[in-house]
Amino acid sequence: MAFHAYLLRCADGSFYAGHTDDLTRRMAQHESGQLGGFTAKRRPVRLVWQQDFATREEALSAELRIKGWSRAKKQALIDGDWDRLTVLARNRQAGSGARGGFDKLSPNGEGGSDGKPSASSASQPPFALSLSKGASATPDITLSPAAHATMLAAAAQAHPSEACGLLLGTGLHIGRAQECTNVAPDPLHHFEIDPLALIAAHRTARAGGPAILGYFHSHPNGLAKPSATDSASRAGDGRIWAIVTGAQVTLWRDAPSAFQALSYRVADG
Repeated sequence: MAFHAYLLRCADGSFYAGHTDDLTRRMAQHESGQLGGFTAKRRPVRLVWQQDFATREEALSAELRIKGWSRAKKQALIDGDWDRLTVLARNRQAGSGARGGFDKLSPNGEGGSDGKPSASSASQPPFALSLSKGASATPDITLSPAAHATMLAAAAQAHPSEACGLLLGTGLHIGRAQECTNVAPDPLHHFEIDPLALIAAHRTARAGGPAILGYFHSHPNGLAKPSATDSASRAGDGRIWAIVTGAQVTLWRDAPSAFQALSYRVADG
């Protein structure tokens, strides 16, 4: 079963983002006013963008991300103007999404060149290990020594700014940490991964390369745990966030309700 994130243009020119597992039925509900709420008072509505995802969680994550975008950024998505989307992300005109707001979203509803969701989106691992009392003494998540060293080196080199990047691997093994440019306007206090790096990583995953398991960033002068800013920008998509402070690396699952601490061990897969 496919799940869909979609964007409507209403009669008054406003936009509405949603998600569903039956786009035809949902459009009929919007057009008839059956759903009530925002679109019922702004008919007729027109579908201007949609994209398929492998899971409901991913479709919901896309909906929530688009809802936080500016009108200009939504219009760029509809127009398929990827260059404009990149400029808007760099200028941070559409809020402070930690991942640049492009993760798994494509202009004109294309999930990449073949119109399908990325390979990484179809195989997200169920990260559920906790550091709470009773956590397993032998954690299932492994972090390669090279990935661990890359994150520490990136954090040290970027200091006092925040370093950031991607966590790549397969299943429960993070084999590589890829440092990316922090394009946030205020890199001393925020991070935003270069969307072009995200695009390239998703293309590599679709071609059979490692999946994007999550993201990393550093807290130069903070604690090795999610900050209030991190919590405000989370997507609840189940991916891993690694946070680096000094010589410490912690892992967190971006669960639907809140960040969950994860245990791990440094080892080759």
